[in-house]
This record gives sequence, C-alpha cells and structure tokens, in this order.
Amino acid sequence: MDSGDRAIEEKLREFETALDKYLHLLHGGRVDQERAVAIERIELKLQSALANEGLCDPRAGLNDGVRRLLEKDQIHDKLVEIVNELIRDENIDFPTSIDLEKATKMFLNGEVESGEAMVAAIIIQSLARCIAEQRLAMEIEEKLTPYCPVCGAESHTMVVREKGYHMVCPFCGYEWRISKDRPRCPWCGNDNPISIGVFTNRQRRIGLMVCQECGSTWRAILDRRIRAPNILLPLISLGAEAFRTFMSSDMISNERVEE
Repeated sequence: MDSGDRAIEEKLREFETALDKYLHLLHGGRVDQERAVAIERIELKLQSALANEGLCDPRAGLNDGVRRLLEKDQIHDKLVEIVNELIRDENIDFPTSIDLEKATKMFLNGEVESGEAMVAAIIIQSLARCIAEQRLAMEIEEKLTPYCPVCGAESHTMVVREKGYHMVCPFCGYEWRISKDRPRCPWCGNDNPISIGVFTNRQRRIGLMVCQECGSTWRAILDRRIRAPNILLPLISLGAEAFRTFMSSDMISNERVEE
C-alpha cells in the first residue's frame, strides 16, 4: 500500500468513526452507513486521481474545474472506471460506459434521475471536494453569504469554531467564516443577539437558529468537541430539525450562543 492509498484509508476511517459516533444526534433519522462509506471510498479515490491530474486548482471555482476536466479526454475512462468500482460493489444499475460531457450537462441541467447523470454527479462532487480541500489548506475565507464560494451550493449549516462562526457546504465541504465574535445571519447580516433565536436542548450540541429580521433559519453545530470530516457536518446538523416544532413567535429563544 503506497502513501496515497494509506491517506485514503485514514480519511475513510475518520469518516466511518464519525458516522458511528454522531448518528444518534439525528434523533432517529436513518442513514445507510454501508452505502455512505462505499460512496466516500469512491469519492476519496476520485479526489486523489483528480489531484494527480492537476485538476484541483484552489484558485479556481467549480465551473472552471469542470471545464478543464472535460478538456482532459485522456482521463475520462480512468474516472469512469473508478466510479464503476462502486457500481459493482453496490449492484447499482448504472451505465458502465458514459459520455462524460453529455452526462455532466444532464446533471448540471437538473436531470439527476438517469444513471449517466448520477455517475457525473459523483465525479463532479469529487472535483468540488478536491478544490475545496486544497483551498482550505491555504486559508479560511471570510465572506457573509450562505452560498459556497467554491461550488455555489446553498448552506444551512453553521459550525461554532474557536475563531468564529463558519458555514459548511453540503456539496463540497468547503468552510468559510461568517463572523468572528457572535452568530450572524448568513442571509441578511443581522448579528443582534436579541433577534437571533437559538433552539436547542440541555446538551447544547446542535441547535436550530432563526433570524427575526429576515425570517431565515439554519442549523448549527454548537458543541466544539464534535470532530468529523466537513462533508459529514451538514448531515450531523440535520438532527436540529427536531427543534423546528418548537419554533413560534412566542417561543423564540433569545439565548446567545456562548463565545
């Protein structure tokens, strides 16, 4: 096993351990762990292949990365072959040979039900994650937006870090800081603790936040001891949806998240 394979296995163990450790926070929500681990394995392999081909430019966004990927005809077969490992393992009825350019256009146009588009989705997500990882290694960007600076996906997951309040992208795992000293609404910028409501339980591990200024809501991982790969954090935060039933105009908590 070479260093690249060892790095993939280490990341996979971290992913699987975090999945086991924090699934209880979903409050009964179900996840097919075997499938999740299988997809993570294939995406980690794809990220490695894409990085080796020099396609994960941290200075570029996803659109530019996809354009460069489609220009690299010589690696299409390699990428599809790696994805097919997942197809064989999971017995999924996906095509074993695809036109990557056509499949990518189908995916980007929202035609996600076809097998070709689903294969393209796995490849594109791997590319986005590869770009995000390399960009995060350079710096933490500070930007007041719920939209991922790498891939454009909308995030509803905030994570409390030692250096501030960060959003995490559900598609590529990129992380950017919203504010340093207090929670701030990613949509309108409101940071008044009186009008930022927090719904949580006594354990205060995860919570549901609401901005009374614009009505936006988002999930938050409040417990800084939670350690998981970024791509898992939006899944873990879904447990905060259990608090939505308590949300009403006369029950909004004005409790400020501890700094």
